[in-house]
Amino acid sequence: MYIEEIDREGRVKERIVYRNRAFHYGLYTTPEHAPDFNEFPWHWHKDFEFGLVLSGKILYKTNYQEFLLEAGDGVFINAGVLHTLVPADNPSEIRLQSQFFDRAFLAGEAGSAFDIRYVLPVLEQKRLDAVPVYGARPENRSFLGLLRQALVVGAEEDAFYELRLRSLFSSLWEQVYCWATDEQMTLGDYNAQEDHRIKQILAYIQEHYGEKLTVRDMAATGHISQRECYRLFQRRLDMTPIEYLVSFRLQCARQLLLESEKSVLEIALETGFGTSSYLGKVLKQHCGLSPREYRARYCGAPDKRAIP
Repeated sequence: MYIEEIDREGRVKERIVYRNRAFHYGLYTTPEHAPDFNEFPWHWHKDFEFGLVLSGKILYKTNYQEFLLEAGDGVFINAGVLHTLVPADNPSEIRLQSQFFDRAFLAGEAGSAFDIRYVLPVLEQKRLDAVPVYGARPENRSFLGLLRQALVVGAEEDAFYELRLRSLFSSLWEQVYCWATDEQMTLGDYNAQEDHRIKQILAYIQEHYGEKLTVRDMAATGHISQRECYRLFQRRLDMTPIEYLVSFRLQCARQLLLESEKSVLEIALETGFGTSSYLGKVLKQHCGLSPREYRARYCGAPDKRAIP
C-alpha cells in the first residue's frame, strides 16, 4: 500500500503531496505502529477529504459543529474547512483512513462544464463544512460501501485503477452535491470574516511558533484586540490562543523526536518551548511519556541519543 504524506506548505495550511502530479488522489492510512493517536491539531487544506474510521472512536470538530465517529463511520470534509480530530477512546486503538483529492481529480481543468456544474457549487458552499456518515443508518450503507471500494482500489493500484477511482468518486459526489444544495444540511451561522481572521492568526502561529509569541502578537495579525482574540478562539476552536500555540509546538516537537537526531534541548529551543524540562512536562501531560520514553517506544529501539 502506498501512503501519501501530509506536508505543510509554508506552515500556513496543510498541503497534500500527490505522488502523481497528473492524478491528484491521495490515500492516507494511520500506520499500525505509529504513536498513539493523541490529537490532530486544527488545520485546513484546499483538497476535499473523505475519512473512514477503521477502529476506535474519534471526535471530529469544525468551527461550527462536532460529532463522534466510531468504527464503520465515515465523514466528508469540504475544502478549506478548519477541523481537528481528538481521540474519544483509547488512542492506541484508533485507526483511520482518509482519501484526498482536488477539483481537477473530478472535473479536469478549472472552468470546465463539469467543474462549473458539479464541483464549484460544493466548493463555494461555505455553509457545508463537514458531514458525518454513520454506518448504523441503513440509508448510508450504499455510500459507505462505495467509499470502502475506493479505499481498496486506491491501495491496490491495479490496472485501470485511476478510471475505477474516478467512477467511484463520481458516484459519491452525487450525494455530496445533494448535501451542498440542500438548505437543511447547511450551517446557519457561517461568518466569513471570522473564518478569515482565525486562519490568518493560525497561519501566523504556524510560521512563528519557534519564536516568543504573545496573544498581542496574534491579535495584531488578525487586526483585532487581545480580548476579541480570546473570544474568537474560544468561540470557534474551543481553546485559548496559547493552548493552540502549545498544541502546535508539541506536534512539531513530537515529529522531531521521531525523525531527527537532535537532542531534547535542541528540539525544545527550535519549537519554542525554551527548555528541555518544559518540553518534557508538556509531553508527559499529553502523552504520559518523557521525551526519552517517547523516542524509545516509537523509534523501535531504546534511545541512545544524548538527552539533557
